[in-house]
Amino acid sequence: MDPNGLRVEGIAIAGSALAGTRVVQARAPGALFIHGWSGGRSDMAGPMAEAAASGFACLDYDLRGHGATAEQRAAVTLQRSVDDAVHAWDALAAMPGVDAGETAVVGTSFGGWLACLVSAARPVRWLVLRVPALYPDRWWERPKEGFDADALAAYRRQGPGPETDRALAACAAFEGEVLLAWSGRDEVLPRGLADSFQVAFPKACSLTVRCLRDADHGLTDAASRAEYRALLGGWLRTSLLARRRREVEPLLESDPA
Repeated sequence: MDPNGLRVEGIAIAGSALAGTRVVQARAPGALFIHGWSGGRSDMAGPMAEAAASGFACLDYDLRGHGATAEQRAAVTLQRSVDDAVHAWDALAAMPGVDAGETAVVGTSFGGWLACLVSAARPVRWLVLRVPALYPDRWWERPKEGFDADALAAYRRQGPGPETDRALAACAAFEGEVLLAWSGRDEVLPRGLADSFQVAFPKACSLTVRCLRDADHGLTDAASRAEYRALLGGWLRTSLLARRRREVEPLLESDPA
């Protein structure tokens, strides 16, 4: 990765990489971390450490309109954010020692929405969505900062489906493994949004749904952050080990010894 971060159309976007500390093969699986709107890369530090401990080579980045590009915030559109997220996946896949065919995308809130759309554009094996949000397709080219909060809340409450929502369409086509994590005390997303996502993965080879009962949307208390870290780390390790077993078993069965 560029030592100055990701570069998209000549603009530097800060990012950081973390090597897997428990590599189980010559080429490590990769994990891209995408924080939420008004969040930051620091929100991803704990989850990234869990993934690295499980053997994933990790990359995160500042969403456009955050960090060093904060002055662009008022002009950032959904399309621009999706383009940046796909570019970040490409940067992860190009990192030395990363197996581009074995990647996870871990997103929170707006980052969860972006993760869904990255999975439609690039080969993603594992998808982790914590309190994923949804946004109307008709707002694709609008600056996000100018969204009508009431109209957005109404859209999420109405229970959109893959026929009219690009992110949910991406979910409907996804064939990998999925972890959905919700907050029991979410003050941002309506409860019904969980229903839209929990039926959105008909082709996924596995779907794990967990609720952090005492957590708010932003995981503002230490206990909730620790609970999510443990959930993520355990799920990634279990998923990776299960995949390795599935790869090894046919070889063992064909061994004449």
